[in-house]
Amino acid sequence: MRLVSGANTYHTMLSIKAHAKINLYLDVISRYPNGYHQIESVMQSISLHDLIEISPAQELIVSCTEETLSGEENLAFRAALELRKQAVVKAGASLNIIKHIPVAAGLAGGSADAAAALTGLNILWGLNLPREELQGIGAGLGADIPFCLAGGTLLAQGKGDILTKLNPMPDTAIVVITPPLHVSTAEIYHAIDEERPAPLNAKDTIVEALSGRDLGQIAVSLDNLLETVALKRYPAISRAKQLGVTAGGIGALMSGSGPTVFILCEDLRSANAIADSVKSAEPEFFVNVAKPVNNGIEVLWV
Repeated sequence: MRLVSGANTYHTMLSIKAHAKINLYLDVISRYPNGYHQIESVMQSISLHDLIEISPAQELIVSCTEETLSGEENLAFRAALELRKQAVVKAGASLNIIKHIPVAAGLAGGSADAAAALTGLNILWGLNLPREELQGIGAGLGADIPFCLAGGTLLAQGKGDILTKLNPMPDTAIVVITPPLHVSTAEIYHAIDEERPAPLNAKDTIVEALSGRDLGQIAVSLDNLLETVALKRYPAISRAKQLGVTAGGIGALMSGSGPTVFILCEDLRSANAIADSVKSAEPEFFVNVAKPVNNGIEVLWV
């Protein structure tokens, strides 16, 4: 651990893993008057992650290996700015984001980076704020940030900010497949509002499957209401699902508003074979073999 001297204290240089999430279940119950949607979702952190390097600086600076994400529009920058404002902090920091999670893919990559920024700056600036307070700050910036701060296996309700811990997912392998296309979350939710599909109302089924740690039952309980509109608009999402199941996956589902699809697999050997098959069939698709993890943020000391 390397310490850097500050004016009155010692600040630590940090490296933080910001884990992606998948939705094992996602239902849209209704729409609030302010435009937000009431959801019920079972969310799961996975090993695929971005890496955020945080060090002391005179001002707030955010850079990213995905150059279009550098600067003040980055959700991590906005989270840092809001934390500094609410905690009445004058210090700065340099945040360098090394992207591995595909952008705008239904994996909460931006929210994970923002959660990592809140966590790291809480340490760097010596704020000692409880996670609940960080989640309150994050909730005002992005619906997935409270989950990303906690991570693991959680039921998310309300706008996604009411979180209930569930039995952890059994250890397994997951193939993450992202077709090379941009899907607008706003567009998908607008389509839900227009088409008004009936809510799934089936969260208890997957919660019970998780409680029994039954991977086969989890696989058949996967469901996402947003798929009903996304699949009609983006054939590549159907293609990703079909490739994963044909190659031996025991369950397949679009994550969030897409376009990422994840494939549940019986074991790592099966997952690697499925990943190779998908890469061979669609070389332009992003493919990653992941596993469930029990935290959203992992702090590494540099």
